[in-house]
Amino acid sequence: MSSTPPSAAHPDLVLLNGRVTTMSTDARSAEVEAVAVSGERITAIGTSREIEDLAGPGTTVVDLAGRRVVPGLIDSHVHIVRAGRTWRDEVRWEDELTLESGLAAITRRSAERPADSWIRVIGGWHPAQFPENRGPSRAELDAAAPDNPVYVQFLYDWAVLNTAAMRVLGVDHALVRQLAEEGFDPASFETGADGELTGKVNGTPLMEWFYRRMPSPTFEEQVASTAEMSRELNRLGITGAIDGGGFNSGPDAYPAIRETWRRGLLTVRSRLAVHASRAGTEMDELAGYLRFTPLDVGDNMLRVIGSGEVALYRTVDKIAHPVVIDDEVRDQLRQMFTDLARNRWTVHTHAHHHETIDAVLTAWEQVHAEHDISDLRWSLVHAEPLRPADVDRIAALGAGVLAQGLFRFQGDEAITAWGAETVAEAPPLRTLIERGIPLGLGSDAMRVASYNPFATLAWFLNGRTVTGNDTLDPRHLLTREEALRGYTASGTWFSFEENERGRLEPGLLADLAVLSDDYLTVDEEVIPRIESVLTLVGGRIVHTAKPFAELPVAHPVTQGVSRA
Repeated sequence: MSSTPPSAAHPDLVLLNGRVTTMSTDARSAEVEAVAVSGERITAIGTSREIEDLAGPGTTVVDLAGRRVVPGLIDSHVHIVRAGRTWRDEVRWEDELTLESGLAAITRRSAERPADSWIRVIGGWHPAQFPENRGPSRAELDAAAPDNPVYVQFLYDWAVLNTAAMRVLGVDHALVRQLAEEGFDPASFETGADGELTGKVNGTPLMEWFYRRMPSPTFEEQVASTAEMSRELNRLGITGAIDGGGFNSGPDAYPAIRETWRRGLLTVRSRLAVHASRAGTEMDELAGYLRFTPLDVGDNMLRVIGSGEVALYRTVDKIAHPVVIDDEVRDQLRQMFTDLARNRWTVHTHAHHHETIDAVLTAWEQVHAEHDISDLRWSLVHAEPLRPADVDRIAALGAGVLAQGLFRFQGDEAITAWGAETVAEAPPLRTLIERGIPLGLGSDAMRVASYNPFATLAWFLNGRTVTGNDTLDPRHLLTREEALRGYTASGTWFSFEENERGRLEPGLLADLAVLSDDYLTVDEEVIPRIESVLTLVGGRIVHTAKPFAELPVAHPVTQGVSRA
């Protein structure tokens, strides 16, 4: 590697001697050896000799030594806004192989933090990844961090609090009685043989209650935390994300990511799909967004692109919990989507069950009859049990599908709820590809799934749960190239950026990742352990690891944005 002051006549950076997967639509340049970058953009691709000849005395030259290079990964449905605010308070268990090591990670975090500060493990793990095949007990959390409130959550199924957390939140029998009067199921609080609360609670409503009462970090902590999270995503080759909103993601959730961007500390291109913060306010909050949130505000690092996954909270179904779709819900959906179409917003709408999918598509069709939505790129999020007629309707609307590897963790639950025959077609990936339906892939991290894109990619290749059970019919499994396209080039369609990024071609943004292992050739079991050893966002180095650790990392990634 060499680096001297740059010259305007030559590229700023050249990457040589690699195996560069460009995702180009031109088969002749689908794989090249080298890339040249000037400023934010790719200026040339080709053989190492061709690109080396472009270098000048001020060009940084990087020898890739045969490593695989891919376009920067784009998680097309993830919850980075919410996760970023508390990232520093969280311990991630994605890479823990035993419950014992997970508890040790909590102990290490406890030693780094004040005694009264919260420690949270929220999503991205499954008991089946541990030989113990279970989550922690209250006593184990007490032993791991006796002086810190600790909260450990598994999916949206259950959570465990330690004694300090129960004390801070006032979790006792009196609270159980109080919440029962407010409509909560008292059986959601687990009790032991002695009748005492164990610290384990079940169900989404209680988790939402706890979230609202846990202290939020200060604003400065949220900004630093969001910046740290974006660097962690860069470590895994992620350079772009579409945040779909989600619970606790109303207007108050966004100032931290905006300030992170304003200071030039945001290193993942973030596209925000926004929605109401709580049930009953959807129409009013949407009206506020439409009045005060122009879609052209921001830049190529941060931008609002449309409406997020929660159209109405009453339509937020779960894999094992369908919702009731009545005439009132249908009328509200039609009204909401009409307002969005009139304002030319794109839409990303959550739907797991066929009844919800049908209600959403029916509302879209009613709106489309009066306001053409075929160029607005509306999309269904999740949409696992699509039927052939649903695919026809999606195609007729010019819509797309955002699919996630949720069944890596929740496939067994889906088989129990829907049956193996339905799950084998959920989602019907091969059908969507053959019909030309735009298909973006993502994780749905952080509270449910892992943010590791390579673990998600592996699921699209094998359809296997962490418990070892198969879900998808083999014909719906993707090739490695198809899955990678879904995590790169295809994801840009949903934010109207297919001519800006997602492929490694001259003129496009230089977002790329050099991988620790060759995704296209390594044994399948290695794929979830792949990381990036060199990540670029807009031509700037945002992450390095051996053998490229000596390269300077851009900090901040931009000069920030003036507060007008």
